[in-house]
Amino acid sequence: MSINPIFPVGIMLFVFALVLGATAYFIIRSKENTTEKIFTLIRLSLIYLLTLIIGLRPVIVETRYEFETKNLDVLFVVDNTISMWALDYAGGKERMKGVIKDANIIIDELAGSNFGLVTFDDTPHVLSPFTQDMNYIKDLFDTFTSPDSYYAKGSDLSIAYQDIESLLLSSARKENRKTIVFFISDGEITNGTQLKDYSELAQYIDSGAVLGYGSENGGKMKDSYGFSYIYDYNEHTDAISRINEDNLKKIASDLGINYINMNTQAAALSGQVSLIKDSSKTVIESGQGAEITSDTYYFFAYPLIALLIAELFMFVRRGRL
Repeated sequence: MSINPIFPVGIMLFVFALVLGATAYFIIRSKENTTEKIFTLIRLSLIYLLTLIIGLRPVIVETRYEFETKNLDVLFVVDNTISMWALDYAGGKERMKGVIKDANIIIDELAGSNFGLVTFDDTPHVLSPFTQDMNYIKDLFDTFTSPDSYYAKGSDLSIAYQDIESLLLSSARKENRKTIVFFISDGEITNGTQLKDYSELAQYIDSGAVLGYGSENGGKMKDSYGFSYIYDYNEHTDAISRINEDNLKKIASDLGINYINMNTQAAALSGQVSLIKDSSKTVIESGQGAEITSDTYYFFAYPLIALLIAELFMFVRRGRL
């Protein structure tokens, strides 16, 4: 038990003593009989005392607590190369706008899970290991920006392999957890590398999907300044990025999860997330160390209200109101 006073304790005790003393003085000086004086003083003292206690705000402090979570570790692997900003999503929008929108839907639907985020462009980035803070993951998605087109070295779908493996292994060490992976990309490889075999990672994955963004016709990409498009000096025209579904389907097959084309089969994502959600379990976990306070002032408010009603009733009976 502790207190969380609404005013400094010293001031509250001073006011309490002042009011109680003044009340006692006037009651003693009154013309009522001794029994009535004692009864009145006891009633008003209880009212003042209960008011003081409520003002001190007594709270119960607990350092052990329980919280609900899902038995899911959800890992987002997001391609953030320049091509993911091509303008062929939902009628000419940037692909990444769709990625952010769909990722937020997944996070909301699987709220209570642990979320991790790996991105890759020229280099891989572990933006967040698994965390319960879903708003933090959402904020990270909102910070995505297109890489500088003048320094980009091309797309490599295998560059984040080791970081993905590391996070999957960390999830596999936990008891009674399911590991979900959403691999998000347009499937393009433009730096001449071969797609790595992901099949070794399938043993650590329970479900998820490879989400493909982009179209067969493709889309242009704005340059770093946003005033013109990236130019293809080999073709002597604006560069066009097209989805490579062969690579995406290969990754999905290796990982043992489904492939979904988000331009033509977006509705399938909702069904996939529902299946994951239905297969998850709510787990009650224990925590320790963080203080949790519970107010108890209302226990004192009820008798205070009763005393005030009784006092008002007696005043009316005596014809004072």
